[in-house]
Amino acid sequence: MGQSNYREVNAWQRRWNALVEFWKRGLDPRYLWYRVKFRWAPKLDIVTSFPTHLDIELSDACNLRCVMCIQGIEDGVKGAGDMDTGFAKALIDQGVPHGLRSIKVNWRGEPALHRDLVEVIRYAKSKGILDVQMNTNGIPYTPGRIREIILTGLDRVIISIDGATKETYERIRVRASYEKLRENVILFWKIRNELGRVKPFIRIQMVRMKDNAHEVTQFIEMWKPYVDDIRISDVSNRGQGDASVGDQVPVARARCPQPWQRMIVARDGRVLPCCSDWHMEWIIGDAKKQRLDEIWHGKAMGELRQLLRERKLDEYAPCNHCFVKESYVWERVTPQTLEQIRRGEKKVYQY
Repeated sequence: MGQSNYREVNAWQRRWNALVEFWKRGLDPRYLWYRVKFRWAPKLDIVTSFPTHLDIELSDACNLRCVMCIQGIEDGVKGAGDMDTGFAKALIDQGVPHGLRSIKVNWRGEPALHRDLVEVIRYAKSKGILDVQMNTNGIPYTPGRIREIILTGLDRVIISIDGATKETYERIRVRASYEKLRENVILFWKIRNELGRVKPFIRIQMVRMKDNAHEVTQFIEMWKPYVDDIRISDVSNRGQGDASVGDQVPVARARCPQPWQRMIVARDGRVLPCCSDWHMEWIIGDAKKQRLDEIWHGKAMGELRQLLRERKLDEYAPCNHCFVKESYVWERVTPQTLEQIRRGEKKVYQY
């Protein structure tokens, strides 16, 4: 179960960062319990009354065309647009009485493109959601909007960067400006401090691949003064071809935890069981026609959990081409591993 033997760069520092965050949150036992439930429900095969986390796709549009993303590989999501603000609020209203503790206001798109981003975040916090987060490319912001976002009470902003130099960053994050990105990350840090706020916790992340692996150490050192957490993840093959460094490989399948933790509500209301189902191959419901708790306990979700229990991930889409690292067992590459692969004694997945 889980990402066996997967080695994440900066892992020990990230564990310390998590403890610091818990302390800065005032040692809130509700937050601790939410994190325990999120982590252990999949391990113990507990289907909770409601997903602990929801991804609410406020927008499936994006201003960038990054090389390892659906937006870049397929030149954007077809017919992209914004989720209705009232619908987004209604999803939050459904979840709160049932124990929803965490949301992200994005999935495949850039949340800053939604005109009512600030309103939705503020609404979620007013309803008592403990962990309101957003992933962003960090580009479409002004100083004024950054200030507004910080004042909403947003808990975490996760900014994807993928390069320590202008040349590398702009080659991977097509249409982006390195100067604008750097300015905005530092503004999040400075404005938060000027306002005397602890949140949002600022995480930056890098997808380690052939094109940028030589910049990992530089990346970590240059951003330390301005962020609370730095994550380095290995690239997965999402349709862009094999860009992996190749020093660790997936050699078996593991039971993915996501269908015990979360659901994704796409911009149009369709509901998915995990973040990797970009092409909506396993639709488990329609949030415009069904209650979220009904979908969570529905037939489609139950069938998916069962095939995961039986380790039949290679037999069904989207699991058979999943890019979530937790659904694989990992092994460090050694001369012995390479020889076993060459002789066909060990299978390597195209993660």
